[in-house]
Amino acid sequence: MQKPYFSKDYHQRSQEVLNTALDTASAYRAWRSFDPGRDAPVDERYAALPLLTKKDMRDHFPQGLVPGNRSVAEGLELGEIEYVQTNGTTSEKVTNLWNQSWWNASEAGSWKLNAHTARLDHSRREAQLASALSVGFLSHDNLPMKSRLLNGRFLFLNEKATAMEWGDFHYVRMASELSEFKPAILEANPSLLARLCWWALDNHIDLYSPQVVLITYEFPSQLHLQCIRRVMKAPVVSSYGTTEAGYVFMQCEHGTFHQNTEFCRVDFMPLKERHGGAALGRIAVTAFHNPWTSLIRLDVGDMVRLDNTAACACGRREGLRVSAIEGRVIDATLSLTGCLVTTGQVDDVLSAVHGLRDYELIQRTPENYFLKIVAERETRAQIGACRQALQFLYGQDAVIEIDFCKDIVPAASGKYRRTYAEFPIDLTGC
Repeated sequence: MQKPYFSKDYHQRSQEVLNTALDTASAYRAWRSFDPGRDAPVDERYAALPLLTKKDMRDHFPQGLVPGNRSVAEGLELGEIEYVQTNGTTSEKVTNLWNQSWWNASEAGSWKLNAHTARLDHSRREAQLASALSVGFLSHDNLPMKSRLLNGRFLFLNEKATAMEWGDFHYVRMASELSEFKPAILEANPSLLARLCWWALDNHIDLYSPQVVLITYEFPSQLHLQCIRRVMKAPVVSSYGTTEAGYVFMQCEHGTFHQNTEFCRVDFMPLKERHGGAALGRIAVTAFHNPWTSLIRLDVGDMVRLDNTAACACGRREGLRVSAIEGRVIDATLSLTGCLVTTGQVDDVLSAVHGLRDYELIQRTPENYFLKIVAERETRAQIGACRQALQFLYGQDAVIEIDFCKDIVPAASGKYRRTYAEFPIDLTGC
């Protein structure tokens, strides 16, 4: 596999943000003993350090990760920062010092990595379709369009926690508002946009297509992307990032994910050979240019698969190139031989089953699996195809129960877990 190229500026940014964190952010005092010294190569310095966990962030909030002599109280008073909490399970929730200008700059940096987004004007209208637990205005009532507008430029199409709360009224309203608002950009959770697109297909309705559809917020199933591409005439581009670290990877016009090297460092930690080898691994992210948070080697909890081609057809050279976002570590399952199976691997085989719309795979025991599937039209052939696909991944003796259902229930965060195990899996040695 070809070693990625990084510029001198990238290494300098890595060095500067690390020095600032170790020198001035109290949360990293204990890390100083791990540092081999400033004369050591920067990659060696990073590799010697621990990972920053979300528990660490909670334990040192609010002042511990602030660089320099900045005061959180003064930043709040001046309006430079605000408190923003991520959603999810208790272990995943983190309250962040949100700096909007840094976030906007990180987004702009990522947009340069795709030919379609690079041409967009950041002042153009944008529609958002996601759980209101993530962005927008959460309400049990049906809010009028004017109550879901922000600054006249952002329209939040959904005010509900999950799509389970949608009825025909909401689908009709979303289709109507897209036509009326005419956004240049539609940024969407793929599972929610896919549900709107399925509704449009079932009801023979044409949806307004923006200049670009940006997919973010959760793992993008190929089933969802296939449906979105059937309905939307615009390029569909996937973006990967986190609330804490900003925009990390952006999919180029040829489908490869490129690292946003201007705004983050990514340390790739390959899994052992039996679990995927050198190309599959976890990532730790270090944020650049954030004046209010020193984020060093944050364990974001996700796995990626490196692109093993010599070069990308788009011509971009710098940074890690990723062929796929493989899903969260906590959503991994195990084969009968104890090998790790990622959400991405499950998605690859199930997305090839004709007529499938959605799924959820639960590993109940080391030998037993339960698959829920949603289909356009339910057939016995789909049951057989799903079982064969999963036995290919998990082993021929895997016991696989399969049931059809009308829809999949999301997690408490409003997002979907495509795969997970109901028993503890120790992945520390992977």
